[in-house]
Amino acid sequence: MSDIVNYKSQFEPTVDVFLLFKENEIYDKMKPLFDEFGYGFASAEDRMVFLDGESVTSGEQVDENALRFIEAHEVSHVLLDHAAERNDEDEMDADLGAYILLANKGFKNSIDILIDNFEGRHGTKFKKSLTQRVSDKIF
Repeated sequence: MSDIVNYKSQFEPTVDVFLLFKENEIYDKMKPLFDEFGYGFASAEDRMVFLDGESVTSGEQVDENALRFIEAHEVSHVLLDHAAERNDEDEMDADLGAYILLANKGFKNSIDILIDNFEGRHGTKFKKSLTQRVSDKIF
């Protein structure tokens, strides 16, 4: 297995996605960021998404549908120019953007994961009308 996998996002080809694995020389430096932010994080100004390859490819916690949701969420951070410290509003907006990106590609199973976890993540039930908050920035 490679120590890093790089590809253009399936949701926005101007965003580079990097899957980092423990064999990569910078993984140990990135691991605290993965621990803080979860499966991944985005650098909006660099138009890059970094995913913890050890977590998202293990198959135990994350399947292909969840990986699509994670990528769409992080790409939404880039498209929404989220550069400040992590906050609840940005996280909700990134999930709403992810919904739009996933719906545009027809990834129903990934959308189901998003909707099933939305209230637990944001304290409110998902409503499609909420996507209006971000729709002009996602397209």
